Amino acid sequence: MLQLEGRTLALRSFDARQIHDRYLAWLSDPVINAHSRRTAGKPISAREAKAYLEALGPDETVLGIHLSDLGHVGNVKFGPIDRDNSRADISILVGESSVWGRGVGKEAVYLVTKHLFDDHGLNRVDAGSSNPAFLKLVADLGWQVEGVLRQRARFDDGFRDHTLVALLREEFRRRPDLEPNEN
Repeated sequence: MLQLEGRTLALRSFDARQIHDRYLAWLSDPVINAHSRRTAGKPISAREAKAYLEALGPDETVLGIHLSDLGHVGNVKFGPIDRDNSRADISILVGESSVWGRGVGKEAVYLVTKHLFDDHGLNRVDAGSSNPAFLKLVADLGWQVEGVLRQRARFDDGFRDHTLVALLREEFRRRPDLEPNEN
């Protein structure tokens, strides 16, 4: 069981046994999924959520984001890991809207990025998103915009650009403010 500790949160392996009603509500909420390619507004059943997790490949990992006061507040996924090209992608869902704007996403992405560089020896971590909040948080971590796919994704309000971002191992900077306290 993988566990990564940060300053304010812990990331723990997430599997089908941990699916709860609040999690299913996050996956179906149109506000939470406003920038997701997942079909927002369509109720997601426990069976569908379990099937998604069971279909993940051996180099794909989902970690639950846990805060001491609120418990499970979202998930971060990495992989598949492309060992030939020494890279992996990251995606994230912070479902508990009460923690939005508190740096939870930034800390989770930082911890996973550090894990992929340090523990897997990767050279590159990347993502693609239409979510301005995600793009801001990775920019704060030093990720670079590598391209914009104009009007790539259709949403209820029309087409949106999809921005490709990445961080190379040589660009990664340790962030003591996101590391566990040394007490």
